[in-house]
Amino acid sequence: MARSTSPPLRRQRPTRVLCRYLMDNPDNVALYPKLKGVDPKSLSGSTDTNVENVAKQYVQVFDDVISSVEANPADATEACKRLNSVGKLHRVKVSGMESTHFQALEQPFLYMVSEVLQDRFTDKAEQLFKKFFQFCLQYLTEGFNG
Repeated sequence: MARSTSPPLRRQRPTRVLCRYLMDNPDNVALYPKLKGVDPKSLSGSTDTNVENVAKQYVQVFDDVISSVEANPADATEACKRLNSVGKLHRVKVSGMESTHFQALEQPFLYMVSEVLQDRFTDKAEQLFKKFFQFCLQYLTEGFNG
């Protein structure tokens, strides 16, 4: 299988996912102690180090899952374990979080991917990334609820 020539998602302005998520769900800023006092309306174009660090962690999860599946397409066990552990971590570390908060990341994730792919973000690409997100969501939620 040929490796993708595009850089990993973590290098493609990861703040887009988090900023879009928090602008769409401003009450969820309270879930992030590192973002205390950040106004969700001012996040667009933010260069706040804490925002960037949290965003990089989010995108790193997706990048790790993609890399894991690329490394072993016949066995997604490691990707599933990674997602489960992230779900468990959120259950333990993020006070007030509900598993439904993971679903709220789908549209911001798709927005970021569309910005990265630009004219290559076709209907087919969108459907594939939606399936990828639902795969991630399944195992994140399983880990969170487990």
